[in-house]
Amino acid sequence: MRINKNGLDEMQREKRNSIGNQMFLLMFYALFLDFGLYGVGIRWLNYPANIMVIIMVCMGIYLIRTIAANAYLPPKAQNRKAVISLIIAIAFSVIVAIASFNLFGNLSVQSAVEDTNDNSALILFIISAVGLLISLIIAIIKRVNDKNDSDD
Repeated sequence: MRINKNGLDEMQREKRNSIGNQMFLLMFYALFLDFGLYGVGIRWLNYPANIMVIIMVCMGIYLIRTIAANAYLPPKAQNRKAVISLIIAIAFSVIVAIASFNLFGNLSVQSAVEDTNDNSALILFIISAVGLLISLIIAIIKRVNDKNDSDD
């Protein structure tokens, strides 16, 4: 079994590349469908938000599938580091969100949504938060499963 420079063995790298190719095709077809719907006049979100949501959903699926296929971390990596880094990322995201609200506190979010009828920022925030929580839950589940496997 040959290990490459990022620590993944050949099977993990092959699985990760396969999942990546599938997610690229999914993203391509989702964007293509969105462009077609936009051309027909169906708009589910305003322009920049619809593309960002599609990309984030595809990247979230990619992350979930690579973690589930055990192709995300190299065999020698410690799962504790992954969980800690996810917790740090979630904490940093919360701090940035609080700082943004404090910095732009004079702008009323409710009045901006009512005036433009645009809720894309809220949708992007919710998708990002859900993605981070799903990543944390998957990392914890993988850690518990690896701990149970080592006990057997």
